[in-house]
Amino acid sequence: MTGRIALAFALLGLGACNNESFFTIGRDPMVCEDSIPTACGTTARCVLDTSHYLSGDFPSARRFIVRTAGESDLKFEIYLDNRHAPGTSLRLEVSEPSCNEKETFDSAGADIFREAGDSGIITMPIHTIQPGDHLVELSSDAYCSYVLRFSASQTAI
Repeated sequence: MTGRIALAFALLGLGACNNESFFTIGRDPMVCEDSIPTACGTTARCVLDTSHYLSGDFPSARRFIVRTAGESDLKFEIYLDNRHAPGTSLRLEVSEPSCNEKETFDSAGADIFREAGDSGIITMPIHTIQPGDHLVELSSDAYCSYVLRFSASQTAI
């Protein structure tokens, strides 16, 4: 009987988990309220690492930094929730530390809610060349909430 009660509570606990809970598992929320000068002549609000995630609401824009130790493949994943209107733009721009070169993901007018599908997740791969602090600028005119995480793998030389 005790086993059945424990199983019932475990199943009830799973019911409280949503896609966002699974998306952020093992990561902590990042408070992004600093003012960090960048080589790009603007400020970033925080340094995001792979053990944290950012959350917010669109429409808006956000600037933050990610650090790399060398040439890297970055994977930004954004989970879209509370979707009201897809807008016409989702843009993620990553600058090299010198700010002379940028790599961009642009939804190019696509319906980002359709692109996210049932999972609600859009993946944005970005390749960086130089080690250091990369300014990331995220913006969208969609009406929804979001959670953003990233991972990095150093490119073999």
